[in-house]
Amino acid sequence: MAPGAWPVVLADETTVELRAVAPADAELLADGYRELSPHSAYTRFHTLYAELSPAQLAYFTRVDHHDHEAVGALLPDTGEGLGIARYVRDADDPTHAELAITVLDRWQGRGLGRVLLDAVADRARDEGITCLTAEVLSENRPMLGLLRRAGPVTLDREGDTTIAHLEL
Repeated sequence: MAPGAWPVVLADETTVELRAVAPADAELLADGYRELSPHSAYTRFHTLYAELSPAQLAYFTRVDHHDHEAVGALLPDTGEGLGIARYVRDADDPTHAELAITVLDRWQGRGLGRVLLDAVADRARDEGITCLTAEVLSENRPMLGLLRRAGPVTLDREGDTTIAHLEL
């Protein structure tokens, strides 16, 4: 197990490793994006990219672990990336942060999203954040269900997007 990592057992008894994302994870993140189906990439980014740009990879991996946190899930034996959750603190309201979660298609439906959400929510609480907000495509029922099961959530639909506010 890598330093600073901790094991988590999923519902199917698979053990995954969670750890904070670091700049050295840029290529791992790029590989993960390439593995996403077009549908999964679109539901996460609300657009499709041929690949993540160097600027995007830097933004996603150079986090300060205070205003911007990211937790990744990996297979302990291979180091293969499986998913990531992050928050970015709202500059106008430091008690609020934007939430995003991505899980590789073949790992969806196994409880990994919930594990990642719990980990990033714990970090957010530690940093004084009391509400996570996610902009979710309204058709993305698995993500909306995940947020509803995580705690008190308010949903505001705006066209084909739902803004979810999860109270921590």
